[in-house]
Amino acid sequence: MVHLEQGRFDVSKNVRPRVRYDHDIDRNGSRPYRSESWELRHLRYFVAVAETEHFGRAAERLHISQSPLSRQIAQLEEEIGAKLFIAKGRGVKLSPAGRSFLEGARATLARATRAVEDALEAAQGRIGTVVVGFEGGMAYSGLLPRVVQMFRARHPRVEVRLVPLPSEEQVAALRDGKISLGYGYHPPVENPLVHFRVLFRDRLSVGMSKSHRLATRRTLRIADLKNERFLWIPRKRSPRLYDDVIAAFRAHGQTLEIAHEEADNEALVTLVASGEGLSFFTESAAPFIRVGAVLKRVRGLDVVILGRSVWRAADEEDPLVRSFLEITNSEHSAREVSDDRQ
Repeated sequence: MVHLEQGRFDVSKNVRPRVRYDHDIDRNGSRPYRSESWELRHLRYFVAVAETEHFGRAAERLHISQSPLSRQIAQLEEEIGAKLFIAKGRGVKLSPAGRSFLEGARATLARATRAVEDALEAAQGRIGTVVVGFEGGMAYSGLLPRVVQMFRARHPRVEVRLVPLPSEEQVAALRDGKISLGYGYHPPVENPLVHFRVLFRDRLSVGMSKSHRLATRRTLRIADLKNERFLWIPRKRSPRLYDDVIAAFRAHGQTLEIAHEEADNEALVTLVASGEGLSFFTESAAPFIRVGAVLKRVRGLDVVILGRSVWRAADEEDPLVRSFLEITNSEHSAREVSDDRQ
């Protein structure tokens, strides 16, 4: 409901009556505090007067004249509904309400200053958070661990969160803002919202215990693996890779039967080393499984895994994402040069 305050007014002077709203008055008949019409400058003016205990000296500190300073303080007192200063000789001193308000005003100004500083540092890539989704097997290539270490050395105040995430789920996680970058296998389906780069190629081999009957063979064919018991990851973990392996066996007239599914890579290595069956590993994983198992290349199993990075196209100008990608590309280039020399 809207009320017009009682009183006469002269229409000829184009003066409009003050409009008062019911929500301006609380149950005790007083106007509650509202902050819509004062700004940070009011707090700076108030603190200056409080510290100098003099409007003139405060105006000099603020590089403004005394009249607008007095008006701003009066406006602030009106909004709060309490006197903040008491006259003291030629100066002023804080009232009880002013003493209470001073602590909060200083804290608010400090927070505002810090917010500006944080914004500038974030824009310059000095603070912030980078969330990296990664496929578990990315550690085998050694690329991602090196990139993370170099990034942390370059940006010591930036938090890096590493989130295990299947390759197939990384694009959706980017779209939903859950991760900043993704490192996994296989290029994503063409999507204008994301960009990717192939970082390495890793060939798939067969792992078996050192006591297996085929462990001493120099070369293997798919036909040699007939009737062998295979253990592997669930198809949902990497459907494209899973289907590529099944197709390779079928192309040679063999049916691959998975006797046991194991999602944990370390458990899978333990099972293979214990003689529970054979499994598939990338050749980059050889150093991790050689303690109790061996890797064998298989002719006809021409399955190559592409390691890649993926990120939102809109984030290419983000300073932290850009720095992470620059380090990744630098390490990738150095690795290619090293591989060419070997």
